[in-house]
Amino acid sequence: MVVEQDFLYASGRIRSLETKLLSKAIVERILEAGDMDAVIRVLSETDYASDFEELENIYDFEKALENSMKKTLEMIKGSLKDHRVVRFFTLKYDYHNLKILLKSRILGINVLKNLSTLGEVPVDELLRLNKGEKDIALPKLMRVAFERATEVYEETLDPQQVDLILDRALYEELNLLVQDIGHDFLKSYLAAMVDLTNIKTMVRLKYMEVDLRDLEKFLLPGGSIDPEFFEKMFQEPVPVLIEALASSKYFMVVKEGLENWMSTGSPAAYEKLADDFLLDMLRRGLYKPFGLETVVGYLGAKENELKILRVLIVGKINGISQDMIRERLRDVYV
Repeated sequence: MVVEQDFLYASGRIRSLETKLLSKAIVERILEAGDMDAVIRVLSETDYASDFEELENIYDFEKALENSMKKTLEMIKGSLKDHRVVRFFTLKYDYHNLKILLKSRILGINVLKNLSTLGEVPVDELLRLNKGEKDIALPKLMRVAFERATEVYEETLDPQQVDLILDRALYEELNLLVQDIGHDFLKSYLAAMVDLTNIKTMVRLKYMEVDLRDLEKFLLPGGSIDPEFFEKMFQEPVPVLIEALASSKYFMVVKEGLENWMSTGSPAAYEKLADDFLLDMLRRGLYKPFGLETVVGYLGAKENELKILRVLIVGKINGISQDMIRERLRDVYV
């Protein structure tokens, strides 16, 4: 169980950092920038200036975003004695790397450039794991998941099984971590993440006409919506699903997002609304003087900000119109 006072120092530092998060005005200036040079000029006025100055090529912008996030994670860890809350955010990068390594082995290609440095397991250790070496400093749950994914792929030759097994393992570990931390806010935040993901997964599988018997293995554990609900709704039209969630806290996300999905064939609007819903939950961190919510809120806000920059930069590089980019932009934290 965490103690709120343990977050006092970190919360104080975060109050200063919150003032450096991108405002709506800055996002709008980037959106209106005529070319990438103009984008870089706007970013030079922000906390991202040093990260982008080091780039030799704007197409390597992911390095700048990752470097900024890495500095943020290191600063927060340096402000806390208990790093479990930070681990809630870094765990997914380790599982991302496990997927990359296993798929690179399956496909016989070198994808080192796609590995993230934001996880807790050193990339060098993961590379040794992928070569079959045994004395790897890899947490037990990850090792078991990696070995299971490898075995199932070898039995089925289906790369999708790698994603299914490692995604489930990630969320099982996140649930264990959140239970260990024992804070109601983090429990409710993770449950909402899982619920919104499972709703999207079920609708996607309906469009793919996947057999009902396969639904369960695609659903993530830890949500507040029972698997039985998804099994029942899987056999119903999407409007029935929307109506069934009319009294839930997700109704506006589901109604607007799924109706748009049905009319356009794209889940983009649903994904944006789901992200904005989660960001609104994180904003509790803005209204507490200190505590776990403040740390989780800021780290979530930082990840959200990177999504915004990614959408903006990719859009500018590819000459996408302002209106189309704006449709995909997430809300800002402050």
